[in-house]
Amino acid sequence: KRLDEPARDAAARSVQFLNTVIGKMSGVVTAPEQIKAEGLACLVEDSPHALLVEEFNRIQITQIRLPGFKRGIEAFIEKPDLLPFEEAKLYGHNAVHALMGYLAARKGCRFMSEAAGDQALMQLARGAFVEESGAALIARHQGLDPLFTAAGYQAYADDLLERMTNPYLRDRIERVIRDTPRKLAWDDRLIGTMRLALDAGVTPWRFALGAAAALDTLSSTKGTADALNELWPVPDQPPGRKAQLIELITEAQAKLRTKES
Repeated sequence: KRLDEPARDAAARSVQFLNTVIGKMSGVVTAPEQIKAEGLACLVEDSPHALLVEEFNRIQITQIRLPGFKRGIEAFIEKPDLLPFEEAKLYGHNAVHALMGYLAARKGCRFMSEAAGDQALMQLARGAFVEESGAALIARHQGLDPLFTAAGYQAYADDLLERMTNPYLRDRIERVIRDTPRKLAWDDRLIGTMRLALDAGVTPWRFALGAAAALDTLSSTKGTADALNELWPVPDQPPGRKAQLIELITEAQAKLRTKES
């Protein structure tokens, strides 16, 4: 039965749709031996798929503005503007996770937990987190929330670096680095973070290493510039930004290959 207009208006005033930012670490487990050894519950009976998720309840949501409404789930953290926290998730959490994954793959790692024993990689990841992603996001959102301060973002980075390399999650590198064209897209985690940093006057040379490692996994027969321009079918804004990114990634490719030779 369709509601009349006054009833629709009344219903609209009693409903609010919320966005969320959930920064948890999780993965799909398909190896039968792991499912059995860890006592995981499959999604459905006789399915070869189970979920392994860290214990985590710091879930941010849009601020609720319904008069007199009281949430039943108290763990949610309401934010008046959720976009900055979405950016911290994509250009901080997701971006560094991808950077670590691509560089760890070049070293022959199978699980993200193996990266924890590589001091040079962990130092590089923290530098990318704090000095590139963090510097850019703090410049954009300073004063909005304690997260967007030097101390707040450093704590955010250190917490996530420890969680990203949690050995109990058995987070496979192949999962972290899948769908590379999306991760190298203009607005996504690697290139999006580099652009954000450049906008803030920060040179994202560490993220360029991650982008270079990612590009190498595509095994393209095209040169670096042509391969990247094919991934970026968007206007060059600001003018010259694509050339700047391509130069940084080309230099990073040379660094990676020199180091490995």
